[in-house]
Amino acid sequence: MQVNAPYYFGHLLAPPSKSHGQRLLLLAALSDDPCQIEQLGDDNDTRAMAAAISCIQNHKKTKETICISVGESGFALRTLTFVAAAFFDSYELTGKGTLRNRQHLATIHLLEQLGLSVIQKDGVLPITVHGAILHTEIEIDASEGSQFVSGLFMLAAKHPGNWKIKIKELNSRPYFEMTIAALQQFGFQFECNDDTYTFKGNQKLSCAHARVEGDWSSVAAHLVGAAIRGEISVSGLNPNSLQPDKSLLDAIGQFGAKYEWADGILLISESKVKTPFDFDCTQQPDLFPVLVVLACAATGTSTIHGIHRLQNKESDRLSAMCAALQSWGVAYQMEEQKIAIIGKGTIEYAQIETFHDHRIVMAGCVASLLNDKGQELTEVNAVQKSYPDFFKDFKRLTSA
Repeated sequence: MQVNAPYYFGHLLAPPSKSHGQRLLLLAALSDDPCQIEQLGDDNDTRAMAAAISCIQNHKKTKETICISVGESGFALRTLTFVAAAFFDSYELTGKGTLRNRQHLATIHLLEQLGLSVIQKDGVLPITVHGAILHTEIEIDASEGSQFVSGLFMLAAKHPGNWKIKIKELNSRPYFEMTIAALQQFGFQFECNDDTYTFKGNQKLSCAHARVEGDWSSVAAHLVGAAIRGEISVSGLNPNSLQPDKSLLDAIGQFGAKYEWADGILLISESKVKTPFDFDCTQQPDLFPVLVVLACAATGTSTIHGIHRLQNKESDRLSAMCAALQSWGVAYQMEEQKIAIIGKGTIEYAQIETFHDHRIVMAGCVASLLNDKGQELTEVNAVQKSYPDFFKDFKRLTSA
């Protein structure tokens, strides 16, 4: 698909956050009372979570092994492997697309720590879980991320017992904090001391109404586009959100773009200086593709840290974006856990392999700002995973 964006201009209503919406769906399923969720997204991941929960609720009384499909949602997989234990003694998790090729060893290990039996091969789907929880005092290595930790906490809140959970090396901490905040919204009570959480299980969870926040991850591409060339306003975002991708504003600010809040609306206007930036994406790996584009737009060397967490996403994002940099004629250097990108404000016209990765598709569209001919993207339907209306908004904002 050919994309060509001369500039960004206009107003955007942020799409709903799938990370927030999926958490609310899980907690509503565990809730003791009905919960009405407003502003739920229509992206593939949210739909997959809703379908999986519907499957669980339709088979609550079954004694047989129930098969639960999570689509391509990694978050749904890593949370439902635990949450399903609140409903069944035996269940199988399966999925589709790139999720079937990704290893889930940390999730499997934590299930086994609880005393559950897991049937799997090489750490990939399908995964079958059965048995009973035998241990409520455990220590977790969370260096691979926080999604499976979120799943454990949601299960533990409803499972009887005196829980003591010590978390070590917690990566993606802001996303775990989102889970804790959502649990508290439903009435969850706990004590925490130095990443050791103690609480009683079998708690009453209840929240009559909940509203999904606007998604900082989805608007990231548009914010970078406006920072490079243009001016946009964005409504529907929470200025105090726990979503880690909100920290993109720091990179945009270093780049020289102006941003401010006015009556709850975020205003972004382009940088006149295109200054290189230094940013750590360890806690927000979804930002990496669009940060690479921002680095190409700068004049000079920008440094992005935390690249060690990019291999096991929807694609190997580090390799994919390095290939894009080579196609664009942009020099870069890698050293341990960081990449230095020598931006020159423009890139060469190229065909970019998107690897069915929604974040790379969005980044490739923004990259079209940096060449008069635009860019060619190999596959673009991947945006359905998180942001179905991306191209509708992209075309409107770049042709106003």
